[in-house]
Amino acid sequence: MNFPEDQILELKSIAPDLSVAQDGGYTYIRIDNLQLPDHCQPNVVNALLCPSQRDGYASSLFFSAHIAGLPNPRNWNRINVRILGENWYAISWGVTPGYRLAELLLIHLSALR
Repeated sequence: MNFPEDQILELKSIAPDLSVAQDGGYTYIRIDNLQLPDHCQPNVVNALLCPSQRDGYASSLFFSAHIAGLPNPRNWNRINVRILGENWYAISWGVTPGYRLAELLLIHLSALR
């Protein structure tokens, strides 16, 4: 899957350290050193944005670590999911399809607020 260049540039304005990778038939945008809100522990992680349907979700944001310190309890229903040779964690967070990549990232990150 190729992403539109304007959307990649838009996403880089939020998360400059990114790359595209494929695994298991899915295309991911890997974001290294993603800054999370101050209350999150850790507050810098790597992340994988999967903008296509996977595991019953229209899109997903996987984190390299389980995030603690959230003001509202979240359902971490995907734990130690093996992608690109690493373990990842994701919250049960539904996002309707049709957003640009940067919007999609920000909506997924809103689960941490």
